[in-house]
Amino acid sequence: MWNLIQRQLPDAAFYNVCHWVDLPGRGTAQDLLAVFAELLGRHESLRTGFSRAPDGTLVQRVAETGWLEAEVWAIGHGEDKESVLRAWRLRMRHSPFEPARAPLVRFMVAVVDGAPVLAGFCVSHLAADLASLRLLADEVTRLLDAASFGRPFPPAVPSRQPVEQAWFERSPRGRALLRRAHAYWRRQLASAPATLFPVRDGTGGQSAGTDGASTAAVRHSAALDSRAVALALPVLARHWRVSTSAVLLTVVAQFLGRRAGSSSCTLRLLTANRADPELRGTVANLHAEVAVTIDLEGDRVEDVARRAFAACTTAYANGLYDPDEVTDLFEATTRERGAPVDLSYCFNDIRAGHGPPEASGDRTRLVSGADLRTAMADTVVASHEFEEGETFFLVIDDEEPGWIRLVLNADSRALTPSEVRGFLYDVERTLVEHAEHAVADGR
Repeated sequence: MWNLIQRQLPDAAFYNVCHWVDLPGRGTAQDLLAVFAELLGRHESLRTGFSRAPDGTLVQRVAETGWLEAEVWAIGHGEDKESVLRAWRLRMRHSPFEPARAPLVRFMVAVVDGAPVLAGFCVSHLAADLASLRLLADEVTRLLDAASFGRPFPPAVPSRQPVEQAWFERSPRGRALLRRAHAYWRRQLASAPATLFPVRDGTGGQSAGTDGASTAAVRHSAALDSRAVALALPVLARHWRVSTSAVLLTVVAQFLGRRAGSSSCTLRLLTANRADPELRGTVANLHAEVAVTIDLEGDRVEDVARRAFAACTTAYANGLYDPDEVTDLFEATTRERGAPVDLSYCFNDIRAGHGPPEASGDRTRLVSGADLRTAMADTVVASHEFEEGETFFLVIDDEEPGWIRLVLNADSRALTPSEVRGFLYDVERTLVEHAEHAVADGR
């Protein structure tokens, strides 16, 4: 993450991340400020600064004590918490942190008649990942509930702090896991296609300027909100015996593979790296991007999906690795091939739950083909503000119950704006067609 931030400069706030939680309107703003202070005391990552030592080594320093930055917004007549949140988020997007100066978090509280109705926190991605932000949101709710009723704060969930994680990675077991992941990455790079988006000419294609350098790209994002995808995923997951995430990944990988004319697709998954029970309550940036190769051979899509599910399971098991060593592997592979390997394609399923559907109490058997087609009429695709630095970056979330949102950000030299939208529509259409077949087979 440090390296990514350095590459993004001078936009030092590009990797600021905001999260928020609605509150029941109990207690006071002072109660919530006490909660924020408690969070800083519990989680060392929020009190950690990052800097380069004179010899170039990247150093993390944990502050024992310090201060916190919090804003209190009083919502008056004619205002609402959503507009306050939008204004605060916009300002945070343009308010960089100084990496060496902890804490790398800012808090916000919106109050109505003195009672908190919304809590927000903006963190540097150096300090926390999405799983951490969800942990903080749950913790804010629990701690404020205690404070508003005059009860002591509930104890912190036992978890490994970042410095303890560093010591673990230096232990014999930690080193063994890093060696295993290193070997996994070596295998992935050895078999990865050179690129999934070959250079092309014409409108939207990558071309050379008069000095021979590639012309600058324009990035475009679009979001597809779909009830049909939300209905189709559990149907296919049950029918193919995989996770709903593997269903989506299979269809996306097939489209990318066909575009590249390749019988396999290698891209990067984002993993939370929290399988270890000692890390499930850890607030830090434990997320990593790990390569996975999907074998696209064969005529039966369910076979591809099962291979994808197995490949993802293996990839997630190798999510803990030394990024500097992986960078060295990329460089070695480039020397061996005589050309770089492009893995600038990310698939990020940020839904809290995307495993296989439960065997009991599942209503997916009641979905009909007519339900799926009717739901497609409600689909909306619109431009989106999401931006990443990759050639292709797809995010999946289910924040709205009963809906799935697919957000795709792409380099215009790979996908034009119309192609970004077309890709999203194609994913939905293909999922619905597969689900219709699955429903028909199940009768």
